Amino acid sequence: MEENDKNLLQTYALLSRAAARKKIYSLKALKEDKPRTAHLLRALSESEAAQARRILNMIRGKIDPTENYLATVFTKEIQEILARYTEEIKQAKALGLTTVANALSQLFDAERRLTTFYAYDVQDIRVAEDDRYHVCQFCGFVGRSQPPDICPVCGAKKETFMEIQ
Repeated sequence: MEENDKNLLQTYALLSRAAARKKIYSLKALKEDKPRTAHLLRALSESEAAQARRILNMIRGKIDPTENYLATVFTKEIQEILARYTEEIKQAKALGLTTVANALSQLFDAERRLTTFYAYDVQDIRVAEDDRYHVCQFCGFVGRSQPPDICPVCGAKKETFMEIQ
């Protein structure tokens, strides 16, 4: 990865974290009966989120224009993410960061399960016409048809799932 891309990734991470925190702080301000402060913090959050999206668009790279884009998603991108999680889990364990290692392990499991949607033998996805998808908003697990009562990856309740229309 080029130095500029590394710097942009760090900027993206900082902006994303700042946007998320300001969104949380805006909720806190609402609870403290400070609606004007909450309104400003929400605007700042949206501003930083927009900045982060623009940075992300700069570093995403080119989209695979070939018909092999599904193979790119499932054989390259997901595998890269799994490899990255594996390294981060090792580092967290080495540093004694058990909570971080456990969270990363859940995210690894959710990402690994994405490969079940791909048929490697025919290099295509397995999609039924009436498939409905539900994504756990805590760990990213994707379920089909109905959301599970309990997320099989992180244990979150059914209400945590968002249906993708």
